Amino acid sequence: MYKMEKACKPLFKVAPNHTSQECASCGHIHSGNRKTQADFECLSCGHRDNADHNAAIVIRKRAINLILHSGTELVGTSKNVLQPGTSANSRKTRAVKAARATGCLSKKKMAATQSLEARLL
Repeated sequence: MYKMEKACKPLFKVAPNHTSQECASCGHIHSGNRKTQADFECLSCGHRDNADHNAAIVIRKRAINLILHSGTELVGTSKNVLQPGTSANSRKTRAVKAARATGCLSKKKMAATQSLEARLL
C-alpha cells in the first residue's frame, strides 16, 4: 500500500471470493476448474491458463466493474486521475469514498524521501 501512495495510485478493494475458481474468459465458477495448484482449466469453455494469472485477470475485471458501477470517473488532461462520485447518477458509498487516492506524496517529497533513504543505507 505504501508503494501505491508513493506513486499516487488509488486502491480498490475487490472481493476475493472464488477468484481462483472463476474463469477469466466466460465467468464460470466451479471448484473443478482448478486442476492443480498451478493449472486452471474451465469445465465450461475449456479456457486454460496458469491459475495465478487467471485469478489476476478475474480480480482486474472485478476492479474495472467496481470503477464503472460506483460513479467514479477518470478526469484530468490524460484521463489518469480518479474523481469519485462525479457522474450524474452516482451513489456516494464507502467504496466510492475509499477509491479516492489519499496521502499522495508530491514529487519533491518523494525525492527528499528517496535521498534520505539512500543516506541511511
